[in-house]
Amino acid sequence: MNIKHDRELVLQKGIKLFSENGYTKLGIDEICLQTGMTKGAFYNAFKSKEQFLQQVIELYSSNNVNRIQKKLALTSTNEKAIDKIAQFYLDMLAIQPNINYIGCLVNNMMAELGSMNPTISALTTIEYNSFIQAIIPTIEVAQEAGDLTNLLSAKELTELLHATFYGLLTISKSNQDSLKSMATFRLLINNLKIKK
Repeated sequence: MNIKHDRELVLQKGIKLFSENGYTKLGIDEICLQTGMTKGAFYNAFKSKEQFLQQVIELYSSNNVNRIQKKLALTSTNEKAIDKIAQFYLDMLAIQPNINYIGCLVNNMMAELGSMNPTISALTTIEYNSFIQAIIPTIEVAQEAGDLTNLLSAKELTELLHATFYGLLTISKSNQDSLKSMATFRLLINNLKIKK
C-alpha cells in the first residue's frame, strides 16, 4: 500500500531528528521509524539522506528567518533596537538547557559536515547569510539611534554578534552551561554599546 506522507511534517520531524542526533549518527532506519515512511517511500521522496538534510535545512532556515524578523520587529516607539538584539540572543542561549543543548541546526551541520561535504557547506553558508540579512535591519536601527558602535558596518557587527553566538552555542553544548555563555554575550554587547 502506498501511503502519501505530508512532506512538511516529515521535514519538521527531520529538523528534530538531525538537531538531536546530528547527521552521521542518524540512519535511514531511524528516519523512517520516526516519520512513518517506508524506505521505498523515503527514497522516492528524497533520493538520499543528504537530499533529505538539504530540504530539512531549507525549511529550518525559512522558519528561522521568519522567527528572527518577528522577534526583532519593533512594535512600539518605546522599544530600543539594542535591547531587542540583546534579548534575542540571550533568550536563545537561555533556552538551551530546556532543549538539551541542541543549539542551531545550521550551526550544528556547519560544524559536523562543513569541511567534509561541499554541498552542505555551501547550503549552510547560504542559510547562515540569510540569518545575517534578517538581523542587519535591527542593527542598523540601533546604530542610527546611537546605541551601537559605528566603527563597524551593520553587516560586520551582525556577523560578529552571530558568529560569537554560534561559538557560545557550541561551548554551551560542550559544557552544558548556558549561564556562562550568556555572561560572555552580555560582555560583548556591553562593549559594543556607545557609552552615553
